[in-house]
Amino acid sequence: MLKNSIIIEYDTCKYPFQKVLAALFKAPVLHELHIYRQQRLNKAELTYEDNLVLRTKMQDLKDDALFYKVYHQWVIDVLSPHYGGHISYSAHPKMRVHLSGTSSVSNYHRDVDVTGRVQQINCYLPFTEVYDSNTIWCETDYGLKDYQPINLKYGQAILWDGGYLAHGTVKNETTFTRVSCDFRFQPRFPDRVKAPWSEILAGREQSTTLDKTIQEGVKEYTGRM
Repeated sequence: MLKNSIIIEYDTCKYPFQKVLAALFKAPVLHELHIYRQQRLNKAELTYEDNLVLRTKMQDLKDDALFYKVYHQWVIDVLSPHYGGHISYSAHPKMRVHLSGTSSVSNYHRDVDVTGRVQQINCYLPFTEVYDSNTIWCETDYGLKDYQPINLKYGQAILWDGGYLAHGTVKNETTFTRVSCDFRFQPRFPDRVKAPWSEILAGREQSTTLDKTIQEGVKEYTGRM
């Protein structure tokens, strides 16, 4: 389990991400997307570029697409209530496809080194079962680099500190293609958020691998100490 992370569960019938995306890709079984792509293109082997093509197809969805209607409703109904009903979040999450048999789709990194935003919480929302080498690998605590897979079932999402926990991917050697999204958010009124939802970034305060200015910034953000 990642430092101070929380797994949340939801009703996949009410929020049918998998069904919506299977229709988009014309793949009746979403986790077998690699099979359908190989058949359509008559390719013996898929590559990193195939992941990019499919990811772009998701990323290029219009704002009024059914996926976004389900996504925004999920944020409003499932996530936001834990944060007082008031959060700022990514209107367009990062779409991800990691086809079975293809190489890593992300080097190990910390999001803050890209975004520069200290106060954001990460949400990893998969639309297929994710496990072992098809999922994100993350260190369990700051600076340990003891990378382990984030295993989730369809119908689960995880909230975690992707800002400062290093993470990335490895070659997908499973028989499942991963289709997922991830996004960052922060509560508008953090002082009103109760534990454990308020604790996701709290591990930074005790970490010896983060500098003092970051730790102080998190204390101010969470309204504690």
